[in-house]
Amino acid sequence: MRRFSMSYLTAPVASPLESIRIAADVGYDHLGLRIHPTAAADAPSPLFGNKALLADCRKMLDDTGLSVTEVESWMIRRDFDLSHSALAMEAAASLGTPRLIAVADLRGAIEQAEIEERFARFAEMAAGFGLGVDFEPIAHRAAGTLDEALAVVAAGAAHGAGLILDMLHIDRMGIAADRLAKIDRSLLHNIHLCDAPSAPQDMETMIRHSAFDRDLPGEGALPLSTYLGALPKDRPLSIEIPMARLAETVPSEERARRCLVASQRLMQEIDAAGI
Repeated sequence: MRRFSMSYLTAPVASPLESIRIAADVGYDHLGLRIHPTAAADAPSPLFGNKALLADCRKMLDDTGLSVTEVESWMIRRDFDLSHSALAMEAAASLGTPRLIAVADLRGAIEQAEIEERFARFAEMAAGFGLGVDFEPIAHRAAGTLDEALAVVAAGAAHGAGLILDMLHIDRMGIAADRLAKIDRSLLHNIHLCDAPSAPQDMETMIRHSAFDRDLPGEGALPLSTYLGALPKDRPLSIEIPMARLAETVPSEERARRCLVASQRLMQEIDAAGI
């Protein structure tokens, strides 16, 4: 049976308790949270050092039967600094055993060898908290090909590092289904599900699709059945569909519901077709 996780970007709200409530009320099996600030300008998580809030979140997770599958996201830069990661990792570990997600800085801002070295340190630190880490390749960023991403993951292999693949980025990286099918299954813990328009020619639009403007499964141009047919069927599908165009008119809970309904419909069609 397919399991669905509500990624943070699908229904971004400030309160982790509200995120858990939305995921539970809509009917998700799991959810992802943003605990570590992706950019320096991001506000720190309210979970940092807040034992009472962490306890409330843990209780709500237990009461609803939800689990946290992923925590985002660490941006690997040339000046990558892990000194502020302990609080985020401690908070993540108190909520279960989610995978921590890392992405790389923009292409040209950091070299491949630097990413591998910093990712290995990140994986080692997370292992000290009993947590695993996944690297997510993004076409317009450094380590944005499958081969480059697998090299990054290999650098953290001693600490159980994995790979997280997103439908949009699979498409933008140009990874064919036969190549997807050959990826070591043990590296794949969660899979990001979304749809999107056809790949644009300009970088500005590519970034906008990635961060702000994706489509519901079945409403875009991605060959989702082909991609999903080449990937393990027993991994949670983390629905990551940022839709900033609806933010002012459609509440977060309703956006999360539309995303889940569309994803369930698509997977029923794929399963019925025996893909």
